[in-house]
Amino acid sequence: MPLYTYIVSFKGSTYAAQGSYSNFKGFVSSWSGDLPESAIPGLTPSLKKELSEKAYRGEFAEVPNRKHVWRKSIKLNGEEFVVYAVQTQI
Repeated sequence: MPLYTYIVSFKGSTYAAQGSYSNFKGFVSSWSGDLPESAIPGLTPSLKKELSEKAYRGEFAEVPNRKHVWRKSIKLNGEEFVVYAVQTQI
């Protein structure tokens, strides 16, 4: 199975997670629910709950001019939570 790197950004903080999965889309917990408590300081418990509710909505879009890189944006309380999925190993 390929290795994926997930890079999340919210309110100026970033965090990276990795995992080997059959595809990058269906393993939302690796970049949302399993975040260490201090990984994204602006992600309060209520925003983390909102993220878990919205994480499966919407689609990832391919990043132009990049291979095996996808981007997804989620609005949390009016702020943009961005996740990039990068296939880092085939």
